[in-house]
Amino acid sequence: MPGRYPPAVAPPGPDRNPYPPPRRRRRAPAWLTGGVLPAVVGGLVVLGGLAVTGNLGGDETVVQSDATPLPAPAEDAAAAAEAPEPATPAGGVQRVVAASAPAVVTVTVGNASDGGRLGSGFVVDRRGRVLTNAHVVDDAKEAQVRFDDGTETDARVLGADESTDLAVLQVERNAAGVTPLPLGRSGALDVGDAVIAIGNPFGLERTATTGIVSALKRIITAPNGFEIQNVIQTDAAINEGNSGGPLLDAGGRVIGINSQIASEGGGNNGVGFAVPIDTIRPVADSIIADGTAEHAWLGVTGRSVTPDIAAALKLGDARGVAVVATDDRGPAGKAGLRAATTAPDADVPRGGDIIVAVDGGAVEDMADVSRAVSSRAVGESLAVTVVRGGDRRTIRVALADRPGDVGVNPAAP
Repeated sequence: MPGRYPPAVAPPGPDRNPYPPPRRRRRAPAWLTGGVLPAVVGGLVVLGGLAVTGNLGGDETVVQSDATPLPAPAEDAAAAAEAPEPATPAGGVQRVVAASAPAVVTVTVGNASDGGRLGSGFVVDRRGRVLTNAHVVDDAKEAQVRFDDGTETDARVLGADESTDLAVLQVERNAAGVTPLPLGRSGALDVGDAVIAIGNPFGLERTATTGIVSALKRIITAPNGFEIQNVIQTDAAINEGNSGGPLLDAGGRVIGINSQIASEGGGNNGVGFAVPIDTIRPVADSIIADGTAEHAWLGVTGRSVTPDIAAALKLGDARGVAVVATDDRGPAGKAGLRAATTAPDADVPRGGDIIVAVDGGAVEDMADVSRAVSSRAVGESLAVTVVRGGDRRTIRVALADRPGDVGVNPAAP
């Protein structure tokens, strides 16, 4: 089925979104990585016959921005002073929604007459910072934010990162009584975990939908063509206007930012994607610090060790990632990780290191390595455990900032 934008939005009404799909931006080519579902650039892109919609699209406190990082994950003791106690699942979905919905905001850029767009966002701290998708704000420097109680305020775009489809906003005023959403961790999720999505589908504010984690380790394409890995797939209904809204766990903690859907007709077909909060956090902190997005980078290309490869390398039942190449600019090669001496497409990669653990956590594929790296800040150190020539050793690697040409599809026009 050829790719297309959704049909034109009908005239505004009580149940219609007055904001049309965003203007077309650069399209990524129709390709799949490892059988992964399609991705978005701006409004809608089709891969493998699927369309993905990217533009899912009282008393007040004046707030001042500063460089303080996002609150720590809510289960950490250090977060107690900043993040509220999360809603417990004892009261069911109703309790989570009641506690969380006031912190979910409507984000608009421009207006309907000049091709503006509408999306969702959520308050993450008492300093007036809001997270949303980069494709919601596009290249804008300012946006408008509307709270649950009707409070409307201007917001400054502190920075946006297309590689993770993230934008950080600073509102001028916080609405009274809004409790920021506590941030959780996405690394411990399992398929089948209950989740709740809250957003503004078609402009219908603070709509809540429920579902489960349908799959993990998905890959989607960011607005600039970069591959976002370890994406959360969910069957919680996500539609146009949901972009930038939170995906919550059963305790009311943010585990991801809703970003894309896979659909043949532009509507919800039960396949939605959220960028994991573990990937978002370090990038958001770097934007907050100086307005520039940084991405931790290891600088290796690897292949999963299949049973056949393990047998050929006499690794027994060991699993891991064979290092097939290292980037000369990257910290991995400089720290001493060795790449295979065989061709990258060889049936069995020989002569290089096999990564079997990162910071003590077992590694089965490159998604595991990527998750460990992307959840860290530039400059942090990882303990990479490898098998080399039958011996097991651990190498410390200080993560570098990823070059701009790494991971972006060069064929994208």
